[in-house]
Amino acid sequence: MADSEPKLNLTQTQEYIIARHSKMVGKILDLVEASLPEGNQCDKLKKLLQVPLYDFRNEMIQLDARGLPNTD
Repeated sequence: MADSEPKLNLTQTQEYIIARHSKMVGKILDLVEASLPEGNQCDKLKKLLQVPLYDFRNEMIQLDARGLPNTD
């Protein structure tokens, strides 16, 4: 990285991840809503999709504290 390039600190990186992730989740949920008729199935699917999406975001935010997870 060149000296003239700004360096991101951990807080900026976390804020960026949260903002981008929130937009992505919103887009995914909008697509699900547009493709399925409204009702219980749509609502349940949206709730089920949110769990792994937010688990992933939380894992990315915690990388600094725990390091890279073991993928074995």
